[in-house]
Amino acid sequence: MTTPFVPDAQLRVAGLTPTAQRRAVLALLVGRSRPLTAQEVYAELTSTVRHIGLTTVYRALHSLADAGLLHTFDIDGQRAYRHCGTAPHQHLICVRCETVTECPPEIVTNWLTELHEHTGFTPFPERLDLRGVCANCAST
Repeated sequence: MTTPFVPDAQLRVAGLTPTAQRRAVLALLVGRSRPLTAQEVYAELTSTVRHIGLTTVYRALHSLADAGLLHTFDIDGQRAYRHCGTAPHQHLICVRCETVTECPPEIVTNWLTELHEHTGFTPFPERLDLRGVCANCAST
């Protein structure tokens, strides 16, 4: 059973004031599988929100990301944002459709342990972005 999305509660827990702009940006990104750039967020919000400036969108995205409510991704040289779950996970990023799938850390634990044993490299498993091709794109 999933917990309902309550933007004010998430913003307060993250130490942010729940402004109308932050609520709108956060609500727009919840449930998206593909990260959005600031320009994409701005374009979608200006069609539904009475007035929001591009600078305000950038500020809201940065504060939400700094507070840990959004994850940032480099998509074709641009910073993009996505709302992720709070449980530890890794990201599987499709280079064709840009879909991001959250992968539970226990799936990659063995691989990370083997990597360390072979190379001495100690990865930080709390943030791992693996790029490749998703099953949908691979079948087309």
